[in-house]
Amino acid sequence: MGTEADLTALAEEIEALEGRFVHSRSSGYFLKTEDQAEFKRITVEAKSILDAELGHANDFSMNLISSINAGSGGFLGGPSMAAVKEARQILLGSLNHLRRRHNFGSLQKKPTAPPYIDTTRLAELRGIVGEKWDLARLVRLCEELNVAHENNCLMSIAMLVRAILDHVPPIFGCKNFSEVANNYPGGKSFRGSMQHLDKALRHVADSHLHQQIRQRESLPSPNQVDFRAGIDVLLGEVVRVIG
Repeated sequence: MGTEADLTALAEEIEALEGRFVHSRSSGYFLKTEDQAEFKRITVEAKSILDAELGHANDFSMNLISSINAGSGGFLGGPSMAAVKEARQILLGSLNHLRRRHNFGSLQKKPTAPPYIDTTRLAELRGIVGEKWDLARLVRLCEELNVAHENNCLMSIAMLVRAILDHVPPIFGCKNFSEVANNYPGGKSFRGSMQHLDKALRHVADSHLHQQIRQRESLPSPNQVDFRAGIDVLLGEVVRVIG
């Protein structure tokens, strides 16, 4: 099946779910657990297809996630009927866009390099529903990091990765990332990766965050801000701990 056929099939699956809402006097309309899981699967598949076709952080993917998160807190207790209907309309809109693009030529460039944060890892983070930690900001930092990477915004990459390091320590019971790197019992390889992030990345990020203007500047290269492996190890541990 092609992209348009795949998205059409997913939109039809969502339409079928609209007819499976159950009414409760106390809770209103809701989907049963298995239907909630199916809706989540459909939307993750749809976003993956849209990202591959239109690039990461495209309007349709971003609006799809925003709509889901706005409906019942993003799968907590199940999506609302409005969120399900809106998701289907977004998919139909993406189909219209793709048809226009095919008719009048490519309007958006496709990404030429893998994203900074792996799409599978990002999907795992989006799928976590925890009572203690709200991952909305972490997910958004990862999304913006991919946008910065796609557009070669190298100083922004360093700053965003630093922001992620400063954001996650409470998940591991630590006050700051240095404690995560040196004290968290995550195994020798994990500790090594985190210590590299703590030392190497922190110096790079600080230089771009706090450096005052000079007579001559040296701008970063892609290699200087490439901490993808360490960040993936860190996010994988986040998924393992609270997923």
